[in-house]
Amino acid sequence: MTAFGIDFGTTNSAVAILDQGVAEVIRIDEPPMEWEDFGYDHVLPSVFGYGEKREPLFGWKAKSAKTQTKIEAVKRLFATEHQVTIGDEPFLVDEVATMIFAHIKRMAALQSGLDLNEAVVTIPANSRGLARQRTKVCAGMGGINVLALINEPTAAALAALRRHREDQTVMVVDWGGGTLDVTILEAVDGIFMEQTSRGKQRCGGLDFDSRIMKRLAETNPGSDKWSGSQRQRLRLEVEKAKIYLSSVGETNIRLPDGGIYRLSRDVFNKLTKDIVDQVGYLILNCLQDIAKMKGEVDSLVLVGGTCKIPAVRQQIKQIVGLEPITGLDPLTAVAEGATIAAGIMQGELPDYGFFVSTEHALGTVSMTGAKTLRFSPIIPRGHKLPAERSESFFPIVDEQDSLRFCLIEGDPDKPLHDEENVILYEDMIDIPNPGPRDEVSFAVTYKYDLDGIVSFDVVDERDNSVLRSGEIALGIQRDRRQMVGIANRVEETLREGVVQRPVVELDPKLTIAISNARTKVAPFVDDTESVKIRDLCEQIESSGGADEALVAQLMEINQKYNYLF
Repeated sequence: MTAFGIDFGTTNSAVAILDQGVAEVIRIDEPPMEWEDFGYDHVLPSVFGYGEKREPLFGWKAKSAKTQTKIEAVKRLFATEHQVTIGDEPFLVDEVATMIFAHIKRMAALQSGLDLNEAVVTIPANSRGLARQRTKVCAGMGGINVLALINEPTAAALAALRRHREDQTVMVVDWGGGTLDVTILEAVDGIFMEQTSRGKQRCGGLDFDSRIMKRLAETNPGSDKWSGSQRQRLRLEVEKAKIYLSSVGETNIRLPDGGIYRLSRDVFNKLTKDIVDQVGYLILNCLQDIAKMKGEVDSLVLVGGTCKIPAVRQQIKQIVGLEPITGLDPLTAVAEGATIAAGIMQGELPDYGFFVSTEHALGTVSMTGAKTLRFSPIIPRGHKLPAERSESFFPIVDEQDSLRFCLIEGDPDKPLHDEENVILYEDMIDIPNPGPRDEVSFAVTYKYDLDGIVSFDVVDERDNSVLRSGEIALGIQRDRRQMVGIANRVEETLREGVVQRPVVELDPKLTIAISNARTKVAPFVDDTESVKIRDLCEQIESSGGADEALVAQLMEINQKYNYLF
């Protein structure tokens, strides 16, 4: 049995395999020489695009391509977006991520001679249920069965401390291209248990790059004339300059007009100080958490490319007072830990284990006697996974015939509308047989599985009837046919070497309008009109509903034949 681990990163991904108990990172791409010199020889940039002949481009080829038909950091979109534009075409975020997973599977097989059919896949510690669910679904559609989703800091601790079996408390600072997480774990007899974790999404190397890009735009009067492709090439120059500044005091950035901008480490530090400060806030929060448990940190692990920045390392050392563990590659440690986790799950490493806990509280929105809305936690933050808990709630008034159910994830100690609190699911639920409020109650049950994915039940306690239940796929609930369609298109793209025509999700109202035109109008009008209607529907779907004139035509047709509805 072969244990694979995948670090599906915002900017870079890596794959590791467990060979006779030793974690080995597989080389799944060929970087340009200058990037190999930077130590990026065992990572694949998480970039997808296509060339002039619609040939698919992945990794370094996509990152280095002088084209605007590419997308980077798709993982950042998991929590908020369903659709992304590549060039001038709309693609489903899930389809892009699936193509990257499928490419990783193929390249790992070529390099190792083994089929990557299942793996442990890592996820940022403080990512929401949406990102976790979509990661698992997209890996599956790409042909990889996910044994488990493991938090990246836990994976890093497994990689860093496997050779240090003594009991200890370890802090992991995981700061890559997209997210920042600080996690404290307890290692006891080879078992790793998360104690506390704090994080900030959309805070990483990409944000450092953007700060430099902003400076270049402000100091170059002609920057508004830079083309999209010129800006993309400049961003590569900026990323390289950031890396150079980890070892030198100054470096040059080539500008689109042929000029040179001289960037010093001091200026870079001033431009990004407020970003660097974020790690300090999170570390202090975590230290306060474990102080309440009467604990202290024994070891420090730094992973992710952003942890190579001198100002970041200095900030961490000043607060924690420890030197980081050496002998660990910050770019691939998470993948190494993932394959160790896979080995534990498959019985190859029986003397090790890991536990994870919830990074956010999970609850609902209720109203107090003063009719003030509040976050009512059901599963608290820091609860070990898997977790299942229930709470009872009551109507506000007599004969109430419906209730608004919200599933919220975040921090109940903060204001309800704080950005930290995210509503994952919201719906109106009818109350059968309304009655006096003191005779009606509802049990709300939440479940977190080991992957941190959420499911729920709302039960009428009068007769134990289920009023609402489901797994929170958080806006990406797809039927099996849609998922198979994505998987088939991805397979065809890789087999034929041509990116297939994107299929995008439409606005729900527009989807209904198309369905009405196809099923309630087209079958009952003459052949000429029927063909016209069907062609119009296909054009709207192909454009993703972006062509307002076509949509207006459809609405006009439906209005004309509304007597058929």
